[in-house]
Amino acid sequence: MPPRTIWRDIAADLRRRIKAGEWAEGERLPSVRELMDEYETPSHGAMVRAISTLANEGILTTNRNAPRRGVRVRSRKPLHRKGAARYLRTPEGLAPNMAEAEEGGWNDFVTDERELEAPASEEIARRLGIAPGDPVTVARYVWHVDDQPLQVSWQYEPLALVRGTSIEVPVDGTRGNPGVIARFDSIGLAVDRVEEETEARMPTPEEQEILQLGAGVPILAITRTHWAGQTPVETADISICGDRMKITTTHHVPPLDEGPQS
Repeated sequence: MPPRTIWRDIAADLRRRIKAGEWAEGERLPSVRELMDEYETPSHGAMVRAISTLANEGILTTNRNAPRRGVRVRSRKPLHRKGAARYLRTPEGLAPNMAEAEEGGWNDFVTDERELEAPASEEIARRLGIAPGDPVTVARYVWHVDDQPLQVSWQYEPLALVRGTSIEVPVDGTRGNPGVIARFDSIGLAVDRVEEETEARMPTPEEQEILQLGAGVPILAITRTHWAGQTPVETADISICGDRMKITTTHHVPPLDEGPQS
């Protein structure tokens, strides 16, 4: 094979073999050296470029923080987000992703980073109805399924509402912790609507690093705000791996009125 096309041919063949199920999702591929021997190519650079191409397509994944784990077939099993039905007031009060994980049987966990006071940016202040620079709490949650990060969210709550209450400190990622609705119920602020705006876009470098995404994998970016009457109590920026998440929504259509309309 000509040197200038060998990496494309190797990538195409690896893509075919993965699609045929030669390696299962999560399974480790042979090492670069072993693949070089198998494809009878002396070009280390060509093999690395072929693997990088499939990683950018979201077919393979490499763990930069644990290189000994090698290159693996990226899981593409769809996960379902329940759209309008996910924000419910339930006796358990679980965060929505935890309730969905329990129902779907996903092996998931959440990591967190929390900041107890930070100045609100102009955008966050606008969404929370406060002045830029007013103090907010900040929590970053990364949701993992089968050890793969699938969602990162940055969540903000105005300190003017939560300071001195039982929910002043954002919850950690421990399973079973309450969601936003249950938390604000506990201090007498009853959430009555949640607004979400969703767009598909390419990830920022930070999102790409956190979610371990290839360059060609898009995200679903969600802007969310919880409201209690006319008061916005929480807002969040949520980024989800676009090749894994399916959003399912049931719309209830009201029945026709009996008789003709006057």
